[in-house]
Amino acid sequence: MPARTCILPALLLCCTALAQTANPAPTARPAQTPNAQNQGATPGYTDPCAANAMQVDFDTCYADQFKLTDQDLNHLYRNTLLAFEADIADAQKHSDQSQLSYDATAIGDLKAAQSEWVKYRDLHCRAAGQQLQGGSIQPIVVNKCMILVTRHRIDEIRAAYEIGGRNLE
Repeated sequence: MPARTCILPALLLCCTALAQTANPAPTARPAQTPNAQNQGATPGYTDPCAANAMQVDFDTCYADQFKLTDQDLNHLYRNTLLAFEADIADAQKHSDQSQLSYDATAIGDLKAAQSEWVKYRDLHCRAAGQQLQGGSIQPIVVNKCMILVTRHRIDEIRAAYEIGGRNLE
């Protein structure tokens, strides 16, 4: 047990240092120019939990950051579905059966992919935290993983569906 006692503070310091370079999700999304939307992480962004390390409870801070990132993902996902539904309405208006079929399949595929992605995210991050089972840093590691993987999913959805001038904001 003495080795574990030394490892946990070292891991916390390491995670704090990594957090300053990893650019986790912002508390509020900064205004983006159309060209910046698909660039991934916001340049120059600092992790609000690590930036205020002396004043925050990391467990609560990263849990709150994950909730905000998950809200961003859910907003983008809903807007993507709404865009497909608008395309379906337009195809119905023009009696375009091939477009109707395409968009119905795309919605089904997106819903299936999102459902499987949520399972992947949860299992992946649980596995990341499992190595620290029972340690005080475990929830921090899990939440930081959830933030990172969710931000990647946001980037994936933007790259796949913000095409042809479509804006999903």
